[in-house]
Amino acid sequence: MLSDTGASNVPGDVTNPFITKLTTSPRKGRVSPAEESIATLREGMGRMDISSRGNSLDYLHMERKDSKESSNRRELDRFVPSRPASLHHSSHSSSTLPTLALDGHSPDTSMDRSNSTITDPTTSSLSATLGVPASNRRILSFRSAPPPASHATSHLDAQRNYLLHSSASANRGTGTNASGKEGTKKRAPPYVPERVLDAPGFEDDYYLNLIDWSCANRVAIGLGDTGYVWDAESGTVNALGGGEETTEDRPKVTAVSWSNDGAYLAVGTDAGEVEVWDVEEGKKMRTMGGHSARIPSLSWYGHVLSSGCRDGSIYHHDVRVARHKVMDMVGHNAEVCGLTWRSDGQFLASGGNDNVVNCWDGRIGASVLQTGEGVPRGVAKWTKRNHTAAVKALAWCPWQSSLLATGGGTADKHIHFWSTSTGARTSSLQTSTQVTSLQFSPHSKEILGTHGYPDNTITLWNYPSLEKIWEVPAHDSRIICSALSPDGTTVCTGAGDENLKFWKVWEVKQTKKDRDEDHTGLNGRNKNSVRIR
Repeated sequence: MLSDTGASNVPGDVTNPFITKLTTSPRKGRVSPAEESIATLREGMGRMDISSRGNSLDYLHMERKDSKESSNRRELDRFVPSRPASLHHSSHSSSTLPTLALDGHSPDTSMDRSNSTITDPTTSSLSATLGVPASNRRILSFRSAPPPASHATSHLDAQRNYLLHSSASANRGTGTNASGKEGTKKRAPPYVPERVLDAPGFEDDYYLNLIDWSCANRVAIGLGDTGYVWDAESGTVNALGGGEETTEDRPKVTAVSWSNDGAYLAVGTDAGEVEVWDVEEGKKMRTMGGHSARIPSLSWYGHVLSSGCRDGSIYHHDVRVARHKVMDMVGHNAEVCGLTWRSDGQFLASGGNDNVVNCWDGRIGASVLQTGEGVPRGVAKWTKRNHTAAVKALAWCPWQSSLLATGGGTADKHIHFWSTSTGARTSSLQTSTQVTSLQFSPHSKEILGTHGYPDNTITLWNYPSLEKIWEVPAHDSRIICSALSPDGTTVCTGAGDENLKFWKVWEVKQTKKDRDEDHTGLNGRNKNSVRIR
């Protein structure tokens, strides 16, 4: 037990740092110089007033005055070390001192001494460097705003913001669009095509459709007066009819189109005839006439083959019967350069050189009107005249069946989106060049456009935000037409520079079943994949 020290004349145990009270009672009403020094030091540290209370020489003078007594009685606060003497006479370079913000408010001088002056060389040097007048002004302040970034560190701020933005994008994994909906995953544009094929004699005519890609992974190309089939699996090329030389002049090929099962190829000619070829056998099955001019557009649905003519007429041909013409569609007064069936066969879309877009009912023979030959005559379900140039580019959306996209020529440079249910235009997109073809992606909500003069590019947009994802220069001349691979990942483009280029635009999203089949001996290929040799 500790003894009572109040009545003892023996000094306390000063070796114990937690016993700092002397046994002798101080005189009533008097304060020792050491206690006054500690009180003054704490007051100056609490107020952070370097200009008026930061005079370290006053504190050291008081400490030296009572040095002998403090060494024996430990009156100083042991948690506040004495200031090193090297700091009192050290010179501070103005180039290494940071700029500190001054308190804009008046300092609290209620506790300042009227006769306080700056006598410390360190404090004087600091005040002179910072431009602080020798008065009761606070240098350190916690109420004023932080100093703005200087121009010397602006590049560091830019790098920091870039890294923060990159990190946020990486965490999301997708880009954001203006509508705030789910964006598209960022990927590099296909600056280099997967493959390039030479196509000598490829006609540089905006109104022709000379490329089509079948579900059997075969590409049909019309070159001059001959149609060719390139097998993407084996890389072999076969000419229709064997490419035999004949003495008679054959009409030029103006359009090609594969049947839905990929077994037959329809070829439109400059003579107004439609030829149907069996590709496996390599022979012509039949020739269907009736048009009075060239046929620049063809489209299949089942056993019905639709053909668009330069005179503005559209015929439906039933390839199974001898009297093949089963319906005559009247709605254009100029060349029909765009023609495509919807995948379910409910509607047929057509575009012409008269700047008109027509949507036709897909029911064959349902019209009560008839031609002089007794053939039913169809009338368009709705007609749109918003384009100011020829409409060749047509595309049905695979994931929204009622959505139709149409693109105009040089004088128009617009892509319009239509609802076939109501006939209303849902949105429009202005481009910088003529639109020659459009392809919707079956894997993502995107649409690809091919363009002609003056840029000759392929461009990818997001839908429905219509934000441009990338644009790539594709050919040296304008792109005439394009075709989509059966797996929906690769686009083939043909241009006036007599080249066919294959662009890997999208990726197939494999399901768990497809991945399992890949690991069970299908040589790394699933049933939906397409290989280009």
